Amino acid sequence: MATDKVGRLVDVLELVLDPGASGLRLSDISTSLESPLSSTHDLLRAMTASGLLRVDGDRTYRIGPRFIQLAVSTTESLDVRVLAHEHLQALAAELSHDVYLAVRLGDDVTYVDRIPGRGRATVDIRLGDAIPLYASAAGKLYAAFSPDLEDQMLAEGLAPLTSRTITSPDALRDELDRIRSCGFSISREETITGIVGAAVPVWSGPGQLLAAVHVSCLRDLISDADLPDLVAAMQVCADAVARGMGLGPAGDARNDAVERADRTRLQPTTARRR
Repeated sequence: MATDKVGRLVDVLELVLDPGASGLRLSDISTSLESPLSSTHDLLRAMTASGLLRVDGDRTYRIGPRFIQLAVSTTESLDVRVLAHEHLQALAAELSHDVYLAVRLGDDVTYVDRIPGRGRATVDIRLGDAIPLYASAAGKLYAAFSPDLEDQMLAEGLAPLTSRTITSPDALRDELDRIRSCGFSISREETITGIVGAAVPVWSGPGQLLAAVHVSCLRDLISDADLPDLVAAMQVCADAVARGMGLGPAGDARNDAVERADRTRLQPTTARRR
């Protein structure tokens, strides 16, 4: 059994989640963890206060409401990965660029699927790693439509990842306003030099992001004139993913500003990043 607090927390969750456990008492958990009753009680009390556990009337510990909410959220995020895969493949075949699916897990946004394109951007982006909210197209998209993530992003240090990373909080707020207005996000070499990214939302309801379709490509393989058609193809893919999840056309969930987005909205961003 683990000796650090986080490790013991995980051990407790594994014990309580064991299908053979119908409810464990303090003494049962203390014995299994080979931990003193006092320190085990302190750990269980903290886990109960946070909602990870609950205590029944017979003083047995079971999985709590917060853990269940987290598990449901994670399951929904993984379900969209399975259902979106074929649509991502079709988009990668159409565009010849790398296509990703990004989802929110807790306070992080991460890629959970990737389809390499024929003109693949040879970048080692590991699935499951948290991506920078302020520099990636998918991260900025989630921050634009998630007030808590926006606050979190602006509260953290905005260290430059490349010479084009937006590090001014005011400029970043302007960028998020633009994303909210037009409904898509562009990253122009802000995370990795030579890589341009774009992201569009998959809506689960009005203002509720289920996932983001993200495309990465080499700077030399895409021009400003290509971007409107790229974003349009990505939005078709996002609509297909939403329908596959039984959510209906994504357009039903977009706000009117997203529906009115046109090609000219790309130009201010283009000029600002040069």
